[in-house]
Amino acid sequence: MLAGKFHATLYVVLAVLFTTPLLFAASKLDPVTIGYSTFAGAFAPLWVAVEEHLGTKYGLDVRAIYAGRVRPQQLLASGDVPFVLATGTGAMTSHIVGVKDQVMVATVTNKVGSAIFSRQNIKSVEELKGKLVATGRPGAFQDVMTRYVLLSRFGLVPERDVKFMPTGEPALAIQALERGVVDAAGMSAPYMFVARKMGFREIANYDKLGVTYPYATVTVLRPLLTKQPELIEKVLKCLIEATHIIKTDKQKGLAVLAKYQRGSSDEILEATYQHTVATLDEAPHPTLAVFRNALEMLTPQFPQAKQADVSAMVDGSFMKKLDDSGFIRGLYNKK
Repeated sequence: MLAGKFHATLYVVLAVLFTTPLLFAASKLDPVTIGYSTFAGAFAPLWVAVEEHLGTKYGLDVRAIYAGRVRPQQLLASGDVPFVLATGTGAMTSHIVGVKDQVMVATVTNKVGSAIFSRQNIKSVEELKGKLVATGRPGAFQDVMTRYVLLSRFGLVPERDVKFMPTGEPALAIQALERGVVDAAGMSAPYMFVARKMGFREIANYDKLGVTYPYATVTVLRPLLTKQPELIEKVLKCLIEATHIIKTDKQKGLAVLAKYQRGSSDEILEATYQHTVATLDEAPHPTLAVFRNALEMLTPQFPQAKQADVSAMVDGSFMKKLDDSGFIRGLYNKK
């Protein structure tokens, strides 16, 4: 009887001894919220970091919040969201107009995964002359990109040769195209896969045209660079490790896409996964040449972009430190 009580007491003591550190560690996780701007596959590293709890090894409780109709930069300005994963458009245009508090520390991919789709009666980009094209929000990524491609690759002058309709959410652009409200629309993944499946004609694929752009950038406010550099490094490690998981574990990658791109068919999820694996960068360095090229794209709408200082809006030191440390090579078992 006494032996039984002793063993029971010992079990309780051991249970407390072994579980208390775990509970204490869990309670010490620092919450960090990261905003994101769209449901494209390029943003999947953030979702994987959340779902796989990758932050725990760095003392972080990583959370994600969708910006929705709010510009990602507004999330940063709130003070509650220290990181956003978004296209570089918002941060760059802020610098162009003189607000230089945002800094991009990594670029998850420079591939834009976008295309222009038209109704079947339009067989080429040249036939868009005099037509109406749907884009996203005015001045946002899809609006900038569609205007740039039409002008630089096909010589169609925005507003003179082609008119634009800002439709906001990509799903609304597809509806406008389906109902014949517009003649064509600029689409990003995964919506470009939806448009393709619906039978719309793909008349210009930006990746095939060789267009690069800081499509998914990790952006912070400047004070964070000096006040919490360790936090930036930890968050980047989470995203880099998440990219490795996506590239090496298809089951997990597809599961996360299915959760965040709710309602997508298996065919669309497969297409999104394959595109994501092919375009995510193992080492997401923010390449200055890509940002300079992006500023050129913004010049038609912001002439002062020619004088913008790229080095003031990009800080590649965090990625360089991580790459030099061997962290990325270790994930992929590279020497």
